[in-house]
Amino acid sequence: MAQMRQEIMDSLRAELQSGLQSRVDQLENKCDLLLQENADLKRECKLMKKKLLREEAKVSELQGEVNVLQKLVSKPERKAKYLEMARKNKNWEYPLYLPDHDELLSLGYDEEESTLILDNINRLKDDTIKMRRCVKCSPSVDHGIISQYYAVTVPHFDEFVDALSRYRHTIDYMEDETFHFSIHKEMDGDVGLHKEVLDALQNALQHSHFHYMSIWDIENDEATGIHFITSCITADTRLKSLTLSGGVFENTRYINALCAAVNNHHSLQDLSLCNCRMIVGNTREIFNKLKSQTLEEIDIHSNRISNLRPGDISDFLSSNPSLSKLNLRWNPFNDQDFVYIADALRNNTSLRELMFGFDDPYVLPDNWHILASVVFDGTSLNLAYDSNHHCHLRIFRFDAYPISRFNMYQDPIMNRRKKIYYILSARNRNRENAAYFESDNIGIKHIPRILALLESFSEHYLDDYEGKEDDEVEPLSIAYEILRDWKMPELYNFLDVMEED
Repeated sequence: MAQMRQEIMDSLRAELQSGLQSRVDQLENKCDLLLQENADLKRECKLMKKKLLREEAKVSELQGEVNVLQKLVSKPERKAKYLEMARKNKNWEYPLYLPDHDELLSLGYDEEESTLILDNINRLKDDTIKMRRCVKCSPSVDHGIISQYYAVTVPHFDEFVDALSRYRHTIDYMEDETFHFSIHKEMDGDVGLHKEVLDALQNALQHSHFHYMSIWDIENDEATGIHFITSCITADTRLKSLTLSGGVFENTRYINALCAAVNNHHSLQDLSLCNCRMIVGNTREIFNKLKSQTLEEIDIHSNRISNLRPGDISDFLSSNPSLSKLNLRWNPFNDQDFVYIADALRNNTSLRELMFGFDDPYVLPDNWHILASVVFDGTSLNLAYDSNHHCHLRIFRFDAYPISRFNMYQDPIMNRRKKIYYILSARNRNRENAAYFESDNIGIKHIPRILALLESFSEHYLDDYEGKEDDEVEPLSIAYEILRDWKMPELYNFLDVMEED
């Protein structure tokens, strides 16, 4: 009986195992089929992606041809409009009466106010005449004086705005020239901003598109100011450079609106947000929300930037792939901030210049060396070889020149060679290169490459004003030391390496 039970159990176990094995085989076959289908789908996706990229390239090429044709077609029309306006306004005379100093005094203005008003009216008059006569100029507006003395300046301002809106024919015709428009405030203290002033300028700038625009000290009405700024960015399709300075960005909603306008612009290359007195949280909004495909230079100095989070700078750099210059001067970075900036710079190859400046030019932050070592670590040839050879670290201080001398060439290979040369030169003074080759694990096969580097650097760069520094030795001295002290007989086994280099 026990034997029969055992046989039944063995039979059931065998059937179960057989069934399970069959099921496992089926599942494995199904997995193989799914993997194969997945691989096929991946191949199809790659082919579709390549096809899509080719089509996009064709569309981009066709769009470029269309733009060229449109310019060619519209050029005679633009020329005709420009010549017609230039002929019509060749002898245009300023139609408004200019009060003199005594008349302004009689109206109740003091000496300083009268001088400010007259200077401002005369500048408006000069720019108005140039724009009316189709002469290239860089018009500017002092919104502080206009707002403070609105009643007496508004007729001249209105004439200026009318000329500004018509200036588009000159800008359109002189397509190879660059035109700059600026709004500033020379007066000290709070000046009640007239919304009518910005509304009039905004309407005029909808028509005349400048390449460079500077807007200074629009600060007492953030909503009005940011609406004006974003409208100008959106309307001006030619805009290449925008400077905003002296405003106050306290509302993250307005920061987001500014970033969105910049991100959607297709020709803006330079953005400067200087001394905008942002609160700490808003600086993070700038790093998180500014994602432009065209910006090449960004200046955000003097904005109280501090307390960065991991990834703020690295994400910012990756989100702005065209960025080559970043100005972070005079921001109160703490020690941990420099660690995050160093992490971002370690593997970045697009940023060409990073600028810093400090309130005390003689005292560097404690963790500054972490950032500096990313650009140049002179403790060994290997670390120097693996450092960042693309970004020039500029520091506005007197004794920071040693780090500022590196990565000054556009060619990262030459930047790397200069660092190697600098280390070899420093060690040559005490004949230490051979000893360091041992400690740095520099193999004998690398010495011919080092000698070739010395020869190349000597031939092509030491005659330059950016070549050998005063504290560096001659290449021949380094080569002599290496050939005298470092395993000279063994070098003959690696002559083929030197010939290849």
